[in-house]
Amino acid sequence: MKLDFSSPLPILENIDQVAKIIKNNQVTIICGETGSGKTTQLPKICIKIGRGKNKIIGHTQPRRIAARSVATRIAQELETSIGNEVGYKVRFTDKTSSHTKIKLMTDGVLLAETQSDPLLKRYDTLIIDEAHERNLNIDFLIGFIKQLLPKRPDLKIIITSATIDADKFSKHFDGAPTLEISGRTFPVETLYRPMKNIEEEDVLSIEESVYEVIQEIGRKSGDILVFLPGEKDIHDIRRYLNEMLNHDYEVLPLFSRLPVPDQQKIFTTSTKKRIILATNIAETSLTVPNIKFVIDSGLARVVRYNPRLRIEQLLIEKISQAAANQRTGRCGRIAPGVCYRLYDEDDFKNRSEYTDPEIMRSSLASVILRMASLNLGDVEVFPFIDAPFKKFIQDGYDLLFELHAVEKNRAITELGRTMAQIPIDPVFSRIIIEASNQHCLSEIIPIIAAISVADPIERPFDKLEEAEKAQMNFHDPRSGFMSFYRLWLLLLDEVRSKKIKDFAVFCKKYFLSFTRMREWQEMYKQLMQIVEELGYRFNNKESTYDQIHQSLLCGLLRNIGFKEVESNYYLGCKSLRFLIGPKLFRNKKFKWIMAAEIIDTGKFYAQCIAEINDQWIEKYAEHLLEAEYSNPRFNKKLNRVDATQKLSLFGLVIVPDRTIHYGPINPELSKSIFIRQGIVENQYISPGLFWKENQKLIREIEDLEHKSRRRDILINDDVLFEFYDEKINENVINAAGFEHWRKGVEKNQPEHLYLTKEYLMQHSAKDITETVYPNHITINQQKYQLKYHFEPNHPRDGLTIAIPLPNLNLIDSSELDWLVPGLLKEKITWSFKNLPKDIRRKCIPVKDWLEKFLEYPRQGSFKETFTRFIWKYVDPHFLMSDDYFAYIPSHLKIKYEVINDQGKMIDLNEDLDLLKKENKKNVEAVVERIQFNIEQDGITSWPIEELPIKVEQTINGKKFEAYPALVDYQNSISIEVFDNPKRAEQHHVQGLRRLIYFHFKERFKRIQKMPPDLSEAAIALSTQIPPKDLMENLCDVIVDEMIGHKTNIRKQIDYEQLINDGRNNLPRMIDHMTMHLNKIASFYKEIQKLRQSQSYIEEIEDDIEEQLEALLPPYEKPLFQYDKLQFIPKYLEALKLRIEKYPQRIDHDQECISQYNRIKNKWVEKVLGFVENELEIPEIYIDFQWKLQELRVSFFAQELKTNSPISVKRMDKEWTQILREYQ
Repeated sequence: MKLDFSSPLPILENIDQVAKIIKNNQVTIICGETGSGKTTQLPKICIKIGRGKNKIIGHTQPRRIAARSVATRIAQELETSIGNEVGYKVRFTDKTSSHTKIKLMTDGVLLAETQSDPLLKRYDTLIIDEAHERNLNIDFLIGFIKQLLPKRPDLKIIITSATIDADKFSKHFDGAPTLEISGRTFPVETLYRPMKNIEEEDVLSIEESVYEVIQEIGRKSGDILVFLPGEKDIHDIRRYLNEMLNHDYEVLPLFSRLPVPDQQKIFTTSTKKRIILATNIAETSLTVPNIKFVIDSGLARVVRYNPRLRIEQLLIEKISQAAANQRTGRCGRIAPGVCYRLYDEDDFKNRSEYTDPEIMRSSLASVILRMASLNLGDVEVFPFIDAPFKKFIQDGYDLLFELHAVEKNRAITELGRTMAQIPIDPVFSRIIIEASNQHCLSEIIPIIAAISVADPIERPFDKLEEAEKAQMNFHDPRSGFMSFYRLWLLLLDEVRSKKIKDFAVFCKKYFLSFTRMREWQEMYKQLMQIVEELGYRFNNKESTYDQIHQSLLCGLLRNIGFKEVESNYYLGCKSLRFLIGPKLFRNKKFKWIMAAEIIDTGKFYAQCIAEINDQWIEKYAEHLLEAEYSNPRFNKKLNRVDATQKLSLFGLVIVPDRTIHYGPINPELSKSIFIRQGIVENQYISPGLFWKENQKLIREIEDLEHKSRRRDILINDDVLFEFYDEKINENVINAAGFEHWRKGVEKNQPEHLYLTKEYLMQHSAKDITETVYPNHITINQQKYQLKYHFEPNHPRDGLTIAIPLPNLNLIDSSELDWLVPGLLKEKITWSFKNLPKDIRRKCIPVKDWLEKFLEYPRQGSFKETFTRFIWKYVDPHFLMSDDYFAYIPSHLKIKYEVINDQGKMIDLNEDLDLLKKENKKNVEAVVERIQFNIEQDGITSWPIEELPIKVEQTINGKKFEAYPALVDYQNSISIEVFDNPKRAEQHHVQGLRRLIYFHFKERFKRIQKMPPDLSEAAIALSTQIPPKDLMENLCDVIVDEMIGHKTNIRKQIDYEQLINDGRNNLPRMIDHMTMHLNKIASFYKEIQKLRQSQSYIEEIEDDIEEQLEALLPPYEKPLFQYDKLQFIPKYLEALKLRIEKYPQRIDHDQECISQYNRIKNKWVEKVLGFVENELEIPEIYIDFQWKLQELRVSFFAQELKTNSPISVKRMDKEWTQILREYQ
């Protein structure tokens, strides 16, 4: 090794001063301008003063390319080879040996060595070069060295850079001496050529500006170095320049991802003038030869960490003044140079003096974890040259907490210590540890190796389609991570030899970066070595998709996303919305994904994504999930308090709603809900005696409230809640806990939870008696239960009668329509208040009319009685509309509940008729199922000695009643039983008539065949009544006359007497009817002749037709009655006389018929009222109709004489009397 200091470098002009300062001080700060020779000469000066004899002179560089190139240069000057006295160590490459005295390395390598050698005992000198870059490793080293110096007084530290803030570094190291060394040997002229649209960062303006400056430089000797923000800009401008310059220049790229052979091209000679397009990699250490011109865009792509989003944002930013000066220093080394700045001078002066240290814009998780593993104390008091922002420190701790590397109190966990042993990003070290637990290390190691280095997959612009087609060989449709693993397997399968040539062919075939693939392999080897040292076992069995991606997820929880329904965006943590970056995954509709990273290039893109199961998120983020609870409620099925839980991870909803046991989460509120909803609201039924007794008391008081329709008798729920809340132990949160506590308390205090009636009642209820609100009603000697319910709009609101199904047809609504005394007054009041206005005015005050109505005798249903009452006392012409009671409050309408044998409801309705109709088959089925031992069929003569009105049968202790009757089946009759006595009576009458027909069958046949003495009458009346109907009606009238009022004959002896009487009276009845029918026919025939012959008949035609239909109804059976038949001839004769006299008595006729119509119309109106109100027409009104016929006789045929004295005056008087007495 030969020391030679003969080079004309500025630092060697002061070599003795430099050596003296280094020798006499533990720390030296050297500011050497670009070209001063500090980087290559300082290690030699240290050798000269005796350093590096027994230990190593360590020399750090920020970049691997710089470490390699500087080591090569120093080795050349010392006339030795790399790996002997001079060596270098960068990631994956160690070119040092036991003979090495000067060791070039990246600052990251030195930082890693602090773990195995905390005192750095192998070094006696450390040169920290390019300190101005202030990356994380440099800042950590400087802080670490600050703490290390008292422990290593023999250790020399030299900190150097071209643009360092010397005073800051000197102050950090307690006033360490500083030395400034000039650098440039040739002047550099700075010219400002501002871009057109710098604020808009318009790429085209950069291209144009670079091109214009190149045109300005022209063919002047020397190459051009252009500083651009990033790789994409280099590719774009390279294409642009090649096109614009016709390939007259050799345009070369230079950036960190560029393969080493391509990087080395800048050090070779060329026949063409060169344009080097570089990122900020060319700012320091790396000296590009033959550069006379620099074009500085003033921009750089800077990674800034967003602590809120937990992502690194690659942004284009303006560089600092120091960085601009560094770029300027790249020219002027071989001759006078020119630096063209594509911004103006004011812009330069307004920029920050120095570049922000990386620690001020990066995640501190790795540093914090490493510091914690080395027990270096709290990061907030660590001697950083620039203390990081507290929010970044907190963000670092938050990330480590997410990874389970530290506790909430920032204490490192055992898992964290294990993670610190793996010198990669904590996210990846966490994944590796989980993969060991999941038994999928064999898959995870190559995946982690891939995503911890730069992406090796290339997609050249000019061969994009070809590249994508080739890379489909290892593409996995669900996971970018699995695509890496499949690529790894493909590599192992196709490249079995260790020949570089085969490896290169593979990379070319699949469009892969040779350098990145080698880095991947090296990273894989390093990770393999690490996990083997940790004693982890690799799996021989192939792992599942779930195992692999669960392992990945535990470190990538922040990078999850949920697919938005109507867009291609995913919603991530902290309200981040992002798209999928890789083209092959963009059309996938994965509901949940995770990504290796999320980058910001104006829009957020997820890189290397995979589909995941949301249940995995909850598994690994359990300590991070924020829970929100809503709708706490009592679960009647599980007898506990549940709530709806929503789980979110950093604002992203993972579980939107889930029912969980709320008791352990909020015991106080759970107890409250258990008492209120469970006990007070009766959702929980305790087996304890207190419950039965308390409920019995509460039901009694509630019954009083339902009857009186008040809600102020029973104490409210709040008071009841306070009672139980005070009595029940505070630790009770559910039914199981309550019962355990209750049993213990009741051993000594059996009535601890008993309520009293006095406590439960707010007011007295002395007016709510059994008389006013009865619990039962007796109908036909049968007792029925009455139920009360107070709940407006509820189907049971008001009064309900419970009717056993077999008894349904025994119930008549007319009696129940009156409700009970406690509700009747309200119904009466409503009825008065809802009368038509003109009638309502007459019923004031309502209170007095109510009392008057209560004294009025009941006549059928409430509706019928009320109508008659209004007719009598208010308005005789009142007509109640069909829907009058349709709008009455529901609680004033009785409800009919049909119940089965067990007392359970079958049906419920306000309309009893509808209820009967809908349940008719059910009722009949009940009766039919019971054998009463009286049923017969096929009967044509009286069947038994006596047919009872009612029969009974007892089944299983329950008594059933039925009502036998004769039932007409035309050709025979049967004895059947019915559930309703009225229905039985209706059938019995028809059955009795049919028996009489059977007995006198031959006689009735002769009548229906129209005997000679009736044929002439039948023919004469045929225009009014069809002959067949006339003969059938004749038989029906005879049978009805035979039966008379004896409709309910039940004994054989009575029936035989009826037949004997009928046999004796039959000839007389036939003669009687024959005689009167012939008279009727004769008069009818004469009337018809008059109607046809007299022209004046038209004036009274309508009245004639009306009278004929009243006397000889052609459509309603019976057509006439036996006892009225004898009067019809007289009424027809009177009609005949009226027609004959009409021409001479027109005025008289009109006056008489006017009087007649006045009285008749009153009668019609009243009868229609009965019909429309569904009331039975009283017999007196029917008699009045016949008197109207007598009145016609007195008007038009006095010579025929009336049956009794009659006149208009008498008729008016009688009508008034009827209205008074028979409303």
